[in-house]
Amino acid sequence: MSKAERFAENVPGIILAMFIALIGFAIWTQYKPISALMWSFILGIAFSNTLDLPENVTPGLKFISSSLLKFTIVLLGLVTSASVWFEVGIGAVNALVIITVSFLTSIYMGKRLGLSTRLAILIGVGTSICGASAIAATAPAIKAKEEEIGVAISGITLFGLISMFLYPYLFSNTIVRNWLLDSLNVYAVWVGSGVHESAQVIAAACTLSVECMQPALVIKSIRIFMIAPIVLASTFFLNKFESGKDKLDAKITVPLFAVLFLVNSLICAGLNTYAPAIPSLNVAWVFTKTALKNSIIPFLLAVSFAGVGSKVQFSDIAKVGWKPFGFAAMMSILAGILALGMAILVAPYIV
Repeated sequence: MSKAERFAENVPGIILAMFIALIGFAIWTQYKPISALMWSFILGIAFSNTLDLPENVTPGLKFISSSLLKFTIVLLGLVTSASVWFEVGIGAVNALVIITVSFLTSIYMGKRLGLSTRLAILIGVGTSICGASAIAATAPAIKAKEEEIGVAISGITLFGLISMFLYPYLFSNTIVRNWLLDSLNVYAVWVGSGVHESAQVIAAACTLSVECMQPALVIKSIRIFMIAPIVLASTFFLNKFESGKDKLDAKITVPLFAVLFLVNSLICAGLNTYAPAIPSLNVAWVFTKTALKNSIIPFLLAVSFAGVGSKVQFSDIAKVGWKPFGFAAMMSILAGILALGMAILVAPYIV
């Protein structure tokens, strides 16, 4: 299929997602506490679960929820200065703690509860790294079955969605706000460490403030970059626990969008520092950054979230058995509590 044919195939889904995003923005103008991104996400879920959408929108919605979302995260790097690293400071360690504890606990508890090693690994990877994306990256390396992949993604998706709404609620309405020293940067560290998917991290951060998105994504990027060593660890543990079977070789992939996000954040830091010395460059940079931050990126995110929401099928989630479902819930709670505890510990040291 040529690029033109592929683009034409995606058009119906793109148009639908843009329509949903526009409705999301319209609702947001009337009810500000919930962001346009979140409204688009909610509407995407509602459309896909209540309406019989035509088949021709499926390719476009898939493209939007994956490729467009990753492209938008890359663009976010251009308005996320690398100086944000100084704001989160020691909070970056939180991500590594969450990854290590969640992954190892998942393997140990999965065996204790009678789950297959592969399923336990997939749920652990989804919890500790980046949800469905990490599951998709790890599954081929450990030769997971289709049903194991489906169960892991369904469980992780559901509890990731719950955390996306729960984190901002807890910060805004409970003592958690005092524990985190009423700091949005500390909240961003908690979200970036504990919430599963990149899209869910963005939504949970933006629910309180757009400014939370940048430090939250910096923490999240650390988790994403750990995909490669986690895939290696997954094959190591599977070979160890299933030694009688054929040995597995890990295929390592580097998430390009995460690399480009960090590269762009360095470019942003450089332009912020040196552009003011060149008037024409500074004017162009300020205009570009303002347009990206205030218009282009918010709209692209809303469109992407409409696509992500459309992938959430309650009928698929309902098929998950109680044991893996409960296990995914347990791991999500563990990750959230551990991330909160770590955020409380590092709060005094974060700008």
